[in-house]
Amino acid sequence: MVTAGTFEQRLRGDVSADELAGHLQRFSELFRDSGTEDEWEAARFIKATMDAHGIECEILSFESLISLPGPGALEALDAAGEVAARYHVRTRSFGAQTPEGGTTAELVFVPFEQPEQGAMIFSHRAVEGDYSNVDVAGKIVLTMDGGPDGIRRAEERGALGHIHIWPSDEPVVHEMIATSVWGTPTPATAGNIPGIPALGLNNTDGEELAAQCRAGSVTVRMESNVDTRWRSVPLTVANVHPGAADSGERFLLVGAHIDSWYEGVTDNATGDAALMEMARVLQEHRDGLRYGARFCWWPGHSTGRYSGSTWYVDTHFMELKRNCLGYLNIDSPGVRETEVWDCRYNMGEIEHITSAVVEELSGQEPNIRRPLKAGDQSFLGVGLSSLGAFRMLPVDHPDRKAVGGCGGAYWWHSPEDTLDKADPEILADDSRIYLTIVARMCCPELHPYNFVPSAEDFQSQLAELQASAGEHLDLSAVVDAAQQYRAEAERVANISPADIEAHNRALLTVTRIVNSALFTIDGPYEFDPALQLPVLPGLAPMRRLATLEPESDEYRFLATSLVRQRNRIHDALEQATAVLAGLG
Repeated sequence: MVTAGTFEQRLRGDVSADELAGHLQRFSELFRDSGTEDEWEAARFIKATMDAHGIECEILSFESLISLPGPGALEALDAAGEVAARYHVRTRSFGAQTPEGGTTAELVFVPFEQPEQGAMIFSHRAVEGDYSNVDVAGKIVLTMDGGPDGIRRAEERGALGHIHIWPSDEPVVHEMIATSVWGTPTPATAGNIPGIPALGLNNTDGEELAAQCRAGSVTVRMESNVDTRWRSVPLTVANVHPGAADSGERFLLVGAHIDSWYEGVTDNATGDAALMEMARVLQEHRDGLRYGARFCWWPGHSTGRYSGSTWYVDTHFMELKRNCLGYLNIDSPGVRETEVWDCRYNMGEIEHITSAVVEELSGQEPNIRRPLKAGDQSFLGVGLSSLGAFRMLPVDHPDRKAVGGCGGAYWWHSPEDTLDKADPEILADDSRIYLTIVARMCCPELHPYNFVPSAEDFQSQLAELQASAGEHLDLSAVVDAAQQYRAEAERVANISPADIEAHNRALLTVTRIVNSALFTIDGPYEFDPALQLPVLPGLAPMRRLATLEPESDEYRFLATSLVRQRNRIHDALEQATAVLAGLG
């Protein structure tokens, strides 16, 4: 008899570092910008490998709005309008094109809170630059307040351009994306594509310019050239079907983005290779799977702002809603010298899966964290349970900087992300952890969801929001509903169902209800912007309500919106509680 532990050991034992190294070598020969021949060649390579292992695989394609950064320039001008200094910069994907000759204006420095050492760049974006007493209208902003959030803030205040100072001290200039629009724009969101040009420069040059701004008036000329147009992109999908005698039609979705900046070996050729090896190993042991595993290699991750995973949600919405057990995103594994596990992107009902696997296989105490609005997290609206575990460089490692991937290494989104930055043995070890997570989601007959942590998320956030808003918006009825939801979650966590399939269907239904409420504003059928949002984002503006004048239009408009969001959250809690209450 093959026990669950024995099955997991077989999966882990069959992972090959040599296979992974061979995949990495091939990917390193391709510059996989979305919509290019190299990206298509990478997709064909994946499919040929899957075909060789007898794994069902297809390459889908669609038209995506892709923005590839082109040449840029930044020059400081002297009093006579002559060039006093030139700076190495990179244009931003989806930034605006400057007119011929560039844009010349006064440069204004906007202070920004320095991220702590080793902080992920995405986690700090909700912090705002200090625009108090700073007039940026008709000027060019220089600030660490970067990314879509910072560019939006500058544009809203009338700035003509945005220049992002990188917060950590590595000499490279990182590629970034300026738009907050998640996936392909719609009529409702297209206006949120930035209307101002945006550049990035390194910390040393940025601080030099900031010092000049603090000392007196500085005039600069900025030039941005960006190639934004529709391109055909490939989306490769491979299915490992379950082979157990009592197998079901549900599946776990495992994703990694196929496009890259430059060679992009650790962002994300390592992830692409991990998916290929996981699929191979699972295919060899499919008889132990009760539910399947679907592997997707997303295009348009960076230069399409997650357009691949978004398109997949749009075109496979009902199948995902009915049958998907959850989403495991794999991005930047297998980085050399990484040691510390960061368990971000985990929802409450499945956090115990990630926590147990990481603790058992690494010996580390997991730091479970909820999803950030990044990393192809396009499935929050559908309500899929998200899982994630990322091996990072230690915070005090000399290569650790304020970046968004590559295990926290300085070469993220730069030409320095080359083959020597990966470690096939570490990648094999990472793949073993991911395979174990897949096994614990796809082997048990009873789906392993526990909604008590989910209920705690509601309770803690509602209590904090009520405290911040005082009497401006009463959440007492929603708080009571959250308590009832928790009571049912605790009861259901301790029962042994007689009808397992009916029980499983009910559990999946609850994930769809509560996750959309906890992690989105716009709900299942639209996509919130790529801006950092807290848990219960629909009610997050309550923190601002108490700061506004109650007689103002702004206060009354916001209060109306918050009442509607309160109703939405209340209704979701009652729906989820009713489903759980029907289980016995």
